[in-house]
Amino acid sequence: MIKETYDLPSHWAVYLINGDATGFSLNDDGGDSEIALIDQFIKESELDGAVIDCTEESFFSKYHDVQPYGVKACDCLTFNFYK
Repeated sequence: MIKETYDLPSHWAVYLINGDATGFSLNDDGGDSEIALIDQFIKESELDGAVIDCTEESFFSKYHDVQPYGVKACDCLTFNFYK
């Protein structure tokens, strides 16, 4: 298996690791747009969604792997995925 590493928003961790989207329910649209963006990133990156692990310490970054999708600067974690 191939391992790929991505720097992604830290608030995505619960959804990516556990599939729990309830944390996005406070968004104006109930989190639907954020969930769709995460799913789009997973699909376009050709990941099967299996997160191996992620870093424990977050870091602030403007230039992360979903910046091209319009996600602004935020706290990030480094996620490792199987591809």
